[in-house]
Amino acid sequence: MIHSKKHFLALLTAGLLAGTGAFAQPNKERRHYDSIAAKYSAANAVYTNYNKQLVIKQDGGTLTAESHITMEKLLISDLSPRISNKDDFSYSDFNTLADYSANARIPSGQGYKTVRCNNFGEGGSGDDIFYDDFREVEVYYTGLQKNSVTETKYSLEHTDVHLLPPLFMQENIPIAKATCQVVVPKFVNMKFVLQNTGNITIVQTKEEKNDNIIYTFTASDVPAIKSYSNVPSVWLYTAPHIIPYIASYRLTGASKDSSVLANTDDLYRHVYRYVRNMNMRTDTGLTNLVARLTENDKTQKEKAAHIYNWVQKNIHYIAFEKGLEGFIPRPADSVYKRKYGDCKDMSSILEAMCRKAGLDAHFAWIGTRHKPYTYGETPLPMASNHMICALKLDNEWVFMDGTHPTLPFGRNRDDIQGKETMIAIDAANYKIVTIPVETADMSMTADTTIMSINDLAVAGKVKVAYKGYNAWDLNMNMMYHKGQDREKQIKALTQRGSNKYIMTRYDLDMDNSGNRNALVNADFNIDDYVHKAGKECIVNMNLKRDFEDSRINEQDRKVPYFYDFKQKKNEVVVLNIPAGYKVTYLPKDAKGSVDGLWNYKISYKATKNTITLTKQFELNTLEVSKQQFAANNKLVDDLKNNYKESVVLTATN
Repeated sequence: MIHSKKHFLALLTAGLLAGTGAFAQPNKERRHYDSIAAKYSAANAVYTNYNKQLVIKQDGGTLTAESHITMEKLLISDLSPRISNKDDFSYSDFNTLADYSANARIPSGQGYKTVRCNNFGEGGSGDDIFYDDFREVEVYYTGLQKNSVTETKYSLEHTDVHLLPPLFMQENIPIAKATCQVVVPKFVNMKFVLQNTGNITIVQTKEEKNDNIIYTFTASDVPAIKSYSNVPSVWLYTAPHIIPYIASYRLTGASKDSSVLANTDDLYRHVYRYVRNMNMRTDTGLTNLVARLTENDKTQKEKAAHIYNWVQKNIHYIAFEKGLEGFIPRPADSVYKRKYGDCKDMSSILEAMCRKAGLDAHFAWIGTRHKPYTYGETPLPMASNHMICALKLDNEWVFMDGTHPTLPFGRNRDDIQGKETMIAIDAANYKIVTIPVETADMSMTADTTIMSINDLAVAGKVKVAYKGYNAWDLNMNMMYHKGQDREKQIKALTQRGSNKYIMTRYDLDMDNSGNRNALVNADFNIDDYVHKAGKECIVNMNLKRDFEDSRINEQDRKVPYFYDFKQKKNEVVVLNIPAGYKVTYLPKDAKGSVDGLWNYKISYKATKNTITLTKQFELNTLEVSKQQFAANNKLVDDLKNNYKESVVLTATN
């Protein structure tokens, strides 16, 4: 449904700023903008007026919705005419572009000269596997100077009142004043969800005027959005936004309310209509295929696994999402003939094939971790961006997702762990079930290095065994990398010691059945890794340094630090002691932990011929809260200090 997008812009029209010769209150207006520029002198530009208005009206027996947006921007720094000379906005089939315009006010004397902008670029999203109806317009201002003011306006018509867009109150540059206003008739019961508003002050007002209710949300001095690593979506998890939705309404003369999206029951009634009559007809080819795949199976689980594996291998993931195609699955027989489809199509053919095999399968909507919403708090279509097939097997729910080509049967994509799924039982019934979170021991990496010293270099062999998400992601990644490209990927996986690491040979063993584990073997050399001082040979055996980069910026980060999945890592490094040397210093064992987050253990053991370093890590969380940042960072610092430890070998002659 919704995945990552690339927007390729193509110039639609080109023009020059044409002067109108108009001047507007030069002294007063210039003083107003000069005062704003002084306040935001550290920024390149600031939105002086950021206004969004959503208007809902009655049109006959239905409701219509439209938005009007104004973005007024002041250029402050000397660089701003070059780096802040664009605005952009988006639209789609459900949010059609009705009108847009752009004007600039250029400093002239003690005032401004207003000129019109006619430079617009437009593009859409598209990559190898995803195509949708999302379109973007960029406004290119030219001829700007420092202290210029640009004003971009556009209007959207929302074709479905179930799909009203969220109102964001933050941008990539500061906003001096942000206003979001929703105007609705008095007979409309409007509700709002306020997301990520803890770091700014939003003033809310409500007034009645001309048979309408006007809801206004204002905020001042909104800082520019910050980019954070390890967060599913910076915008959805950090940017303050208001989610408006219509719970119900009663038109003039009606005897009762018309429910829209008051709760999850309303949401289910709305989305179920997209799958209500799906796969009612039978395709002979698909029926015969199911019979052939399951003819020797004795259990329901075997049948489901064979069907799932066939879909994984034979139906290729390609998403086409234009208008209602973003919500309605294609019939299973069409997917079977075409041999490709998106997540809804994968779910459709899985559901149909399972039902032909006598299995209790259902369509299920879900929001990936990209979406920070729950159905209870946000009973809206926007809470979902993915579809899977839910199977009731031995009184347990098993979920099948055909979009991951190497995910074993019965496992779940890492980005839906802990998320709610809405399962379509029938026209009147549904269930909301939380996807289980995989435990750490389900995803294990066992990394073993055996190395020997050759003057200042070390050489050795690496063996890395992957189980769980690391294995499945590696298997999927290798599907798209061959030859030298694959070698580069494997080198990155086995990289250790220093940037002088050279992989001289490798082999890769991927299990295409069962648990789908993966095994990598490699030979390597690392020049200039050993330090010598007189008779002493100093070797840092911490060739890999897991969690070293897991320190979190305590001061600036306003959002939890997220991990993709829980996991365990075991690392063993065996150093062969060169002839004529003995161990004279062995680092102490160490361990550390933060309850509920992660822990480590480090131990050294020496024999006559070898030194063995063993490191164990266990990550037991999917996110680190702000309250846990300090404890996490202390653990990281302690670990990094242990990574500095080296063994010392001394020549015996």
